[in-house]
Amino acid sequence: MGRVVEVCEFHEGLRGGSYYFVVEGRRLVHISRYALSERGGYGTSYYIDLSKVRGKTIIEVFSSRSGPSSKAWAFPAEDLPLEWSARRRQDLPISFINDYELVHLEASEKHFLAEWDRYYRPMLKVVREEERRGSKFSVTDLLRLHIENDLKYPLSFLIPYSEKARLMSLSGLTKQIHQTWIIVRLLREFTSKPLTLFFGQSSSTPIAIIGDYALWYEFDLNPLSMFRGILWYEDLTGMPNIREIPPSMKVIYEEAKRVRRKYGAKRLALRPDIAFTYAKSAQEFMERPSIKLIVECKNADHTFWEREVEEQVKPYAEIFQPEHIVIASLKPVPRHLKEGLSSYGVDVIDNVYLGGSGERKLVAYVKRALGYA
Repeated sequence: MGRVVEVCEFHEGLRGGSYYFVVEGRRLVHISRYALSERGGYGTSYYIDLSKVRGKTIIEVFSSRSGPSSKAWAFPAEDLPLEWSARRRQDLPISFINDYELVHLEASEKHFLAEWDRYYRPMLKVVREEERRGSKFSVTDLLRLHIENDLKYPLSFLIPYSEKARLMSLSGLTKQIHQTWIIVRLLREFTSKPLTLFFGQSSSTPIAIIGDYALWYEFDLNPLSMFRGILWYEDLTGMPNIREIPPSMKVIYEEAKRVRRKYGAKRLALRPDIAFTYAKSAQEFMERPSIKLIVECKNADHTFWEREVEEQVKPYAEIFQPEHIVIASLKPVPRHLKEGLSSYGVDVIDNVYLGGSGERKLVAYVKRALGYA
């Protein structure tokens, strides 16, 4: 046996994680495959026989709390025992992932890559081209990297230690891609000017104004966080306190409590994906909390979100009482589910993706709802 070195990783998904891969031809093999043993703790330590990786290249990927870095590092395996600053590091753009096969992926994840190519890369291309024409989008760091780079794999697949962790990251990423594309696609029906859009939850301002309506993204109406904490203030002692909720908003929260009891839910989400309101500011909405249209975006198969109907979509219809509410599903939705939701005043448009049969249907639906058709 040669010299044994300790390689420490932090398994925190793509929000603080750091991972090491060994280059084997055109394949990336996680360092754990070479470990004689491993030990958990604050980080996970792998004990590697250096002779087994000598002459090979190591690639390290890392992330911060805000998301993954835009680059990775490559260095000789012989430098593993050295301090980070002493390694002979070469910077790699995050697009390096396109050159390799990720061998730690499960069969289901490899199967997903067909969907990645069919749905998500084309939607990202639309957003990328919008920015090249002058539009500016403020998005999460993870989504930003996919907009700026046409990637063979979603970066979520760089998480090597857990299929569950990869799935959680991927679920959030693909949802953001679908939502972002839908908003950009809809806005392109109303303006040809460059777009400046802030995709942030609990925003205190709408993402765009369309005629007589404001468009909000991830429209958060939870009292402690809505509109970037508009109800919070510092009292005379400097301690945070919350203002009295306006009577018009109290009506919504009382209705939410009633609906929660009705459906037996432990909690109710009060954050529609996309909302069109008459009010064009946070203060105006709190005085007149009326919603014209809610668009719920679903990019997973209906078997995954059908259970959310009772805890989310139907309650939205009862609590907010929008004039229109529609589910925009990337995947096909069976007739029985559409008919069941229709009885609650919820419409469903499926195959909503670039080039899908639902793309034009959703555009026409929104234009009719807003009085533009």
